[in-house]
Parts: sequence; structure tokens; C-alpha cells
Amino acid sequence: MIDSGIDFSHSELFQQWKNTDELPADGIDNDLNGYIDDDHDWDFVSNDSEPGPQAVDPIHWHATYITGIISAPLNDYGIVGVAPNVTIMDLRVLDQTNYQGTTDEELGDAIKYAVDNGADVFNLSLQYYANSSLYHDDILYAISQNVTVVSVTGNTWAGGLEIPSYPGAFSEVIAVGATNYFYQKADYSNYGLPWTELMAPVGDGESFVPSQTINSTFPPPYLPYGNAVGTSFAAPQVAGVIALMKSINKTMTVNEIRTILQNTAIDLGAPSIDIYFGYGLINASAAVIETYNRYGVPTIAEFSPLQKSILLILIISTFALIPIALRKFKTPKM
Repeated sequence: MIDSGIDFSHSELFQQWKNTDELPADGIDNDLNGYIDDDHDWDFVSNDSEPGPQAVDPIHWHATYITGIISAPLNDYGIVGVAPNVTIMDLRVLDQTNYQGTTDEELGDAIKYAVDNGADVFNLSLQYYANSSLYHDDILYAISQNVTVVSVTGNTWAGGLEIPSYPGAFSEVIAVGATNYFYQKADYSNYGLPWTELMAPVGDGESFVPSQTINSTFPPPYLPYGNAVGTSFAAPQVAGVIALMKSINKTMTVNEIRTILQNTAIDLGAPSIDIYFGYGLINASAAVIETYNRYGVPTIAEFSPLQKSILLILIISTFALIPIALRKFKTPKM
């Protein structure tokens, strides 16, 4: 999660990544990665090891809301994420007003940090960044290390524009737009080809109806849960599906993942790919099933005591019959 910093004090958010190679608060770069005391995540805005909220360094609710969409657990209250309990690495690059808080080069540093520390998929709910090699080369590095990068088509609150928004517009990145409750393009969601790849359901902005918009986790002082709209909340749904896919087979390539997501998407516009919906609406169930069918390793079935007894008898009988069979078919001596 490369975003605005996460408030892990929320009761639904607890699967925070830990850097086990670093000792906390000893003032030493134990793992020699250039970041002192980064035992859990890094703040690239304030350049310290605490990307979460601090009294002297408040954060925006944006990343906390996105994290709920991805990883909220399946329990008896609140919401449930697309990939419950998945581990989240929290890297802050947005300031407390939710605008770019680092240089493009520092954004690249965050991307490289995540790759080098074992991230499997990125969620970059960032829009209107520069088309810059200062971080694009780090996206290319991520792809070369088989890390999938998901971003957004971006928002324009006057109906959406046919305009590329970076980093989502890079061809190596999966750019996700938003649909409303009625499977139409959300009224703010940017569009266009070739950058629009997939869509996910979020809701409209101008005719905002809470029951027709996505619900997720808000940090204090807000209510524990609430509704919001924007393509920022479409991308993490796709990132969550990719996390589920990689939980089946971690070795899947970025191209294999993209192909499955494209082929299983629900076509909403013109046949095949189109400027408003790309390949269509993300279909989590179909993508995960297709992943299992292609790359899943069959599990060993659990047997009942009776089945185990029968299996044991069959094995013993087989070994007992082998010598008899060998004697019967043994070639006579000449």
C-alpha cells in the first residue's frame, strides 16, 4: 500500500507487515537497507519509520479506507475485505491533505523498497502524477521481479475525461476505473484506451447515495465505517483479487495474472475492450477459479477412518499379490 499512511488502530485492520530483519528503536540499520529502525513500514513523507498517525504528523483517511477494502477480516461485524487477512505493507507518499507529499524520485524509492522487501502486489491509488522516469523505472523493476502493479484511471468530477493519468497510464500498470451501482461508468471515472484495463464497483459522486456506494473503514475521529467514492477505491478491489490469485500460486507471472483478469472480466460495454470499461468489470470468483484450474496444486483429500482402513487393506493386498503375479508370469528357463 503506497498511499497516505494507515491507521492500524482500527479494529478491522491488524495484518501489518513486519520487517523481521530489523530491530525496533535501536537507532541502527540492522538489515543494511538504508532505512534505520524500519521494523514496520516507512514514511517517505517524513522520512521516518512511522507512516501511521502521530500527534505531530497527522495522516489522511484515504489509505485506511483502502486497506479495509483489501484486508478487513471475515468476522461477525463491520465489513469484509476482498482478501481477508492479507498482510499489508504501509509506505506513505501522500501528505495529510492527500496530495503528493514526496518527489517523483522518492515515490520510486518507495516502490523499490516494497519490491526488495517481498511485496507481491502494489496498490497505487494515485492520480495525475508526472509521466516521469524517476519512478517509472522502479515500476519496471517491480515488473521484472514479478510484482503486479495496480493503479487508477483517475477522477475528474465533471463527468470523467478521456485522459491518461499516471502512474495508471503506464502500459505495465493495471489501471482500474469505477462503475456505479447500476454497472455504468461512474460519473467521475476517467476513461480511454489503451490505459483503461478493468473496472470495479464503487458508486457515483454527483448523485451520492450511501446504500449505492462502497463501504469501508474510517480512522478516528470519523465513524468506524463509512461510504466514499472515487477510482481510488476501485483499484484495491483488483489488488485484492490478485492477492487471492497469488495465494493459490505465488509464482504466477504478471502477464498470466493480467490475462486471467482480462479474460474473466464481465464485459459491460462494446464487445471485447472499449474506451469506457476496458475489458470489463472485475470478476473475483471467476478469476480465482480460473487461477486454481490453471495453476492450483491439488490438495490431499482427508479420509475417514473407514476409508483409511480400506486403503490400507488395498495396499497390503497389492503387495501380497505382487510375488504371486511375478511367479505366474516368470519366463520358463530353457
